[in-house]
Amino acid sequence: MSYVATPEEIAVFEEFSSEPKFSQEAIVCDFTTTKEFVKSVLPPRFQPAAEPTGHIYVGTMESRLCGAFDCALISLDVIFEGKPGVYMLEMLISDDFPVTWGREVWGETKKTASVKMLRSGNYRYAYAERNGMKLIEIEGEFGDDLPPNKSESRSFEIKAYPGSRGKGVQWEPVVNVLDIVEHNDRHSVGQGIVTLRGNRNNPIHSIPVQSITELHYTSGLSEYTVVAEHPLGVTSEYLPYLIGRHYDDMRTFKVGNQWTRLGASAQPEETFPIQRLTTPGFKPAKA
Repeated sequence: MSYVATPEEIAVFEEFSSEPKFSQEAIVCDFTTTKEFVKSVLPPRFQPAAEPTGHIYVGTMESRLCGAFDCALISLDVIFEGKPGVYMLEMLISDDFPVTWGREVWGETKKTASVKMLRSGNYRYAYAERNGMKLIEIEGEFGDDLPPNKSESRSFEIKAYPGSRGKGVQWEPVVNVLDIVEHNDRHSVGQGIVTLRGNRNNPIHSIPVQSITELHYTSGLSEYTVVAEHPLGVTSEYLPYLIGRHYDDMRTFKVGNQWTRLGASAQPEETFPIQRLTTPGFKPAKA
């Protein structure tokens, strides 16, 4: 490619972008939180689902679109325009192009991170680490493979940009509705431990997780299709959610000495509670 795409290069970009497909291997568990928390983090026009539930996903993907990458997701069950789906709180991704494409095309909340999934026999360990902190860890022992199945779900991504002059929202945000079809060629159920940590830039610690379900391992093709686009109906009212989900707290970065005269510039490090949760009926082995 040159700095000005040819008609052929534009056609390739549009073809790949309009039909993204992913081959995934992941560990997933559902969790229950509180109704008050779900209401506190949802933007205008979004309503909580009947139950305050969400999902934790850590895995690896090969894509038709942007190569191989690893990812970790935390989402909540919500209602938008009368339809159920998920609203993303965290999307931690291992490479830059998947982050760039996802944020600019769909409006995803992606941030770069190191994500790994390891296996030893029936034991699996997965984690997502960002800026030196393991934000999510999943450790489990899994049973035999179950028959293949197919699952269908929906995700809501809000495409929005900060104002060019540093104030407000540039344009009215758009809600992209994605239909997701997952072909679970291999899957199994496991028991184990989920550990969640947080900080200013990834406030996972603020999610009051009440309980988690059993762990699910899955592998197979995952298809994403944008089926609708809706104006959110607000502009500046969305700014708290845009900054809170997409951007790090700028006070955590060191300000150059030209402005600080060698004085302290970054916020002091803070300690937040760690949540360590076990699946129902799990009993860890004695040391």
